[in-house]
Amino acid sequence: MNNISSVVITLRSADNCEDIALVVAKIPNCEVAAKEGDKIVVLIESADFDSELATFRALEQIEGVSTVAMIYSYQDLDSDISKANSNDIGEIVRKIDEMDIKDIKYNGNPNI
Repeated sequence: MNNISSVVITLRSADNCEDIALVVAKIPNCEVAAKEGDKIVVLIESADFDSELATFRALEQIEGVSTVAMIYSYQDLDSDISKANSNDIGEIVRKIDEMDIKDIKYNGNPNI
């Protein structure tokens, strides 16, 4: 696992803390670290950021959950950095510079 994070789940009611903690514990990559009152602390281990985000979203969807707050997040970016450094960025930029402007298509959103 490359990503480790922790979240604090705040419940709508402390009455169902045990039941919700059981639901959380069944979600892949989740471990209930602590629970008290209307709060549950969860550790998430995931292979990548997308998996981490999917787990976070799954926690938000549990009935009885009020909020999910990310407290800590660590991503091992060494492999991503290595991949980026192995690209021949000079060659890519040169090809872009040589392209006819009519052949360049932009699919982004300039209003972000």
